[in-house]
Amino acid sequence: MKKTPISIIIDDSAPAIATPYFNREVKLTADGRPLLPYYPNEAIFRLADIIEKRGVKGKFSVVPMAGNQGDIVSGFRGVERDAMDEWLCVARKKIYPSFSITPEMLSHCKAVNVDTGEPLPEREDEWAVGKNRTALTPYIKRALMLISAAGFDCHGVTSPWCFGETVEHEYNVALSDAIYDVYGYESSYYFLHSKRSVPNVKPYIAYENGTRRVVSVPATIADHIWQTMDTTECSEKYISRVADAYISSDGTSGDIINELAIGSYPILCIHWQSLCSNGLLTGLRVLDEVARRVNEHLSDRVAWHSLEELANMTLDGCLP
Repeated sequence: MKKTPISIIIDDSAPAIATPYFNREVKLTADGRPLLPYYPNEAIFRLADIIEKRGVKGKFSVVPMAGNQGDIVSGFRGVERDAMDEWLCVARKKIYPSFSITPEMLSHCKAVNVDTGEPLPEREDEWAVGKNRTALTPYIKRALMLISAAGFDCHGVTSPWCFGETVEHEYNVALSDAIYDVYGYESSYYFLHSKRSVPNVKPYIAYENGTRRVVSVPATIADHIWQTMDTTECSEKYISRVADAYISSDGTSGDIINELAIGSYPILCIHWQSLCSNGLLTGLRVLDEVARRVNEHLSDRVAWHSLEELANMTLDGCLP
């Protein structure tokens, strides 16, 4: 019997830049502490250690113009070039290929004028409403070009917020064209949707035109680690309690178990800011514990896969 795929989506990541600081009006945590504008590189080193130790796989966003603070090729304002290069090097060599790399469009903040690089008045998801492939293709293509210039192979994209949802067919065509123009790949995938507690959720082919195909990979499990941003609590008891929401210490309950029970793939959606926990890195400890429990209790039932692997399995018709 084939094992059920399991995967981890990590959104909103960028070298040093803390996207919540730049895309929120209120720059405070829920418990009243100032949001950090930058995260230490220690976070990506710890993630790389977890990947190596636990064998987890998934998708890792790299926001190419994070917070409208510059870009990953020319540099970000307020970020030392050496620190930026170190982060990108770790992402290239230790995060990929276990985690597929995608842009999360350009800024995950204000939309960008692709000709000038200057921010537009509205957020990216707001800008995308009502747009057709003629407008969307160069926008996505610009994101992919920056990702490529930074040394990443890329087969898909991630939507910031609900980018493209109202014009999903046009979005699919634009994505297919942009991936083909930048990388020459005829197939691609994207992460946009979350479908929780819905039976039989799996990746699916969302667009097909001749040899061009686009796979949608929905998440099925919410970001329970998000809460670590809003507290200084970091005890082992707290770590265990947050991990319980995914999988209990005895492996009998939690969202991962629930999704398996209804025939859906457990695909966790977690955010970089959740793992960084406003600088405390508490969320990375939770992720490590979740992965440990999955490997201990479910190794006979699930197998870790990157999003690129899931997309290829969908296209080949070999999903279990």
